[in-house]
Order: sequence, then C-alpha cells, then structure tokens
Amino acid sequence: MNTKNYTKLMFAVVPALLFSLSSMADTTIYDNNIIAQNINMLTDTFVSYTRNGETLSDLFTDKKFYGTMRRIDEYGDDGTTLKNNYDDDTYSDSFIKNVWADARHINEHAHYDNIAKRARFNIATAGATTKSINLKYGNMYFGTFAGYINSDTGHIDSNGAVGGIFAHYDFQKIGATILADIGSLNNDSGNAKFNNFWTHVATDADVKFYIDKTFLIQPGLSVAYTFVSSDDLSVNNNVVSSDNFNFLNLAPYVRFVKQIVPDWYGALSAKYVAHFGGDNDVYVAGTKYDGIDTDNYTDLGLDIEYKFKRFIFDGGVHKQIGGFDGWSGNITLKYKF
Repeated sequence: MNTKNYTKLMFAVVPALLFSLSSMADTTIYDNNIIAQNINMLTDTFVSYTRNGETLSDLFTDKKFYGTMRRIDEYGDDGTTLKNNYDDDTYSDSFIKNVWADARHINEHAHYDNIAKRARFNIATAGATTKSINLKYGNMYFGTFAGYINSDTGHIDSNGAVGGIFAHYDFQKIGATILADIGSLNNDSGNAKFNNFWTHVATDADVKFYIDKTFLIQPGLSVAYTFVSSDDLSVNNNVVSSDNFNFLNLAPYVRFVKQIVPDWYGALSAKYVAHFGGDNDVYVAGTKYDGIDTDNYTDLGLDIEYKFKRFIFDGGVHKQIGGFDGWSGNITLKYKF
C-alpha cells in the first residue's frame, strides 16, 4: 500500500475508532451536548415552580369574580372579623403567603438525533412566596426557590443545584410571570469529569376564562432563553470542545381547572415545547463534527390538589411525547400562612 492510500485509510478509520473506543470507555464526544439538552428540558420544570405561588384553590376565590369587595358575612354577630370560606390570603398578617417543598422524578427516553439514551432525574426543591401586594391596577407577588438535582443519563452521572426568583402580576383575568434562575451540574462520565453552568430567564402569560364558579380554561404562552456553558473534556487523550449553548424555547399551553368538591381541585393540561438552538458543532483535536439535537416534545398532565386547613397537598403525573418520551411525577406540600 502506497503512502497516499495509507493516509486516506487513516483519515477514514481514526474517527470511527475514536467513537468506538469512547463508547467502551463510557465517554463520548457528545457529553456536553447531551447535558445541555437535558438542562434546557429541565428549565420547563423550573417555570412550573412559579405556579406554587398560586394554588388551584386560589383561582376560585370570590375576588376573582367580584373584585375586592368584602363578603356580607365578613363580621360575626359580636362584631369580630371572620375569615371567609375562600380563605383569601389578605386575612393573614404574615408577609409570606406560603412555603412549599416539592419532590419530582422524571424518567425519559431522550432522543438526541441518532443517539437514544434513558435519562432519569430526581429533583428536591423548596420555596416561598409573598402574599399579593395590591396595586392600582391588579396585584403582584414574589417568590424564590432552591433545589438539588441528581440525574443519570446513560453513562453520565450528574449532581447539582438550582436557585431562582420570580414575580407574578395579575390584572383582572390576565396573569404574567417573569422568572430568572441559575444552576450548575457536576458530571462524571467514567473517564471524564466536567461541569455545565446555566442561566435561564423566562416569561409566561395567560388568560383565565371562567365558565362558572367551579371551572375555568386557562390558555397561555411561555417564552424562555437558556445559556449553558460548555466545559472541555478529554476523550482518548483528545481535547473535545464546543461553543457555549444558547436555547430559545416557546411553549404554548392550555389548562382546564375544576373545583371537584369542596377542598378538592383538579387540572388537565397540554403543552407543546419547541426549542431552537443547542446543536453546536463539536471539535475533537481541532477537527469539527456535527453536534446533536433533540426534537420538540408535548407534555400532557393531570394534577390534583387537596386543601386541609392551612396545608395544601398536590401532586401530578405528566406524559411527555417526542424528543423526550417518558413520564414524570411530583408531590408538593404547601403551608399557607
């Protein structure tokens, strides 16, 4: 074999050998891409935490229908103040409306172009929300949360944390939320350890259409941006790098919320999550390879809430279909001041 043909053969074999050996070593050149896609998927979960500031039962308080006028049974026969049946948070002297803790598990088949991996995530989160601040037009409340994240994506084990703040504004039947969060995942793929840091901002707007005092339809749209840093790693003594990741997410949704019986509430939801960006090129020892991406996905959910005095218990089961295909579930405990 002459030198020219030998050189052609090496250029054809070495990249294939690199992929093969990296698979055996539990490390691939796409690890940064995979983690970035996972983080972007998780940001939709962080947006959902903002709903803990307003429970399903809050959607059916009397002021939602009649403004802020007092009920005629506000005062007892002896002139003392009574709490109305709708448990309006304006009766509390505390600036904090509620505190909450949430446990969530996500089990997905994640389809990264031609690579499919089972992805499991466990997230434990706690947060707090202020009571509503009355403004000339509408009202506003603020919230914060912090969480611990553990995940297993095929051969990559990850641990990290997230923290966020949000504000929600209501005017008549229109609601809007803005959220900002930051986080970091420390990843171990066998022969390589690397870190991915992210920042995420999102805004969400919805309209509530009350069919009656016990049922409403709530369409909305979430728009979000996610930045994920890319850490260099080594695969078979080759430096693997990619540019930092940028995602733009659009998620139209609709919820159907129902007061089933006193103190029991339910919600059916459907959301389509479309993302743009994130398919960055990968460089192995200076040679460029195409990155990987995931398809958009749909999330269908069923959530139930039970209110017992100042405690609120809720949980949900959600089905994802598309680029992320699987199930997720959560349980949440809230205490209302």
